Amino acid sequence: MSNWSTEKIVETLASLDQASVNDDFLEISTADYRLLRYPERLLSPTLPAAQVIWSCTSLPLDVVFDEIATSVCEWGLDAVHWWVTSTTRPPETETFLLARGGVVSDAIQILARDLGAGTVLGDMSNDVDVELVYDERSLRAAMDVETQGWGRSPLGDEEMERRLAEVLQDLESATRFQFVVFIEGKPVSTGCCRVEGDVGRLYGAVTLSEFRSRGAYQAILSARLRQIQEVGATIALTRGRPLTSGRILVKSGFTVHGEERCYRLAVS
Repeated sequence: MSNWSTEKIVETLASLDQASVNDDFLEISTADYRLLRYPERLLSPTLPAAQVIWSCTSLPLDVVFDEIATSVCEWGLDAVHWWVTSTTRPPETETFLLARGGVVSDAIQILARDLGAGTVLGDMSNDVDVELVYDERSLRAAMDVETQGWGRSPLGDEEMERRLAEVLQDLESATRFQFVVFIEGKPVSTGCCRVEGDVGRLYGAVTLSEFRSRGAYQAILSARLRQIQEVGATIALTRGRPLTSGRILVKSGFTVHGEERCYRLAVS
């Protein structure tokens, strides 16, 4: 990754995240911050509804917070989750959030791994079966894992049809992929990846708690790395929580390029 500085990795990951926001998100973007209201279908205990995903301002932070709080209240919500990253400005933003009663609600690492020629990818356990999501059966298996693993509401028939159409379109364009892992015939883990040029982005991985430490996450990781390498990616970018997926990712050859923290603040 000689051509990939930490700054470039952070900027590229942020750009990929921005491109993934679609029409069912509510978004308020100003010169000072970017506030997202995530759609109900994605919400879970680890994915709250209102999030400030970027802030860089020269205005008084009280003024910016009050403006954000007003928007969040108009959405009928009582809290906002504010991310602090290496690009957050001013530097005292984190101190301000703590003083306003902010509580850390999440912390993630930014990770990257080289996928150039000759890169050796990890093996998968013989106890697991990995499938590419390519039809309704495999999609339903993956969605079952997401529903249980993330604590989300099940997809309705109309939403499932829309999601299947997206899967087929993504496979045809070879830009996005999802895999699902089975242990003893039961779907237990799933994860997604996408490719933009020579960059592969891993995201959305979850393993059912009762099947952790059985090689499921490693299988999902290896399958996605192989897939994005096959379609031309020379670097893999992702985020991981330090005490769970982050540890596995580091053991699998990823390097850490910074940490991002999220603070929950009441707005009502």
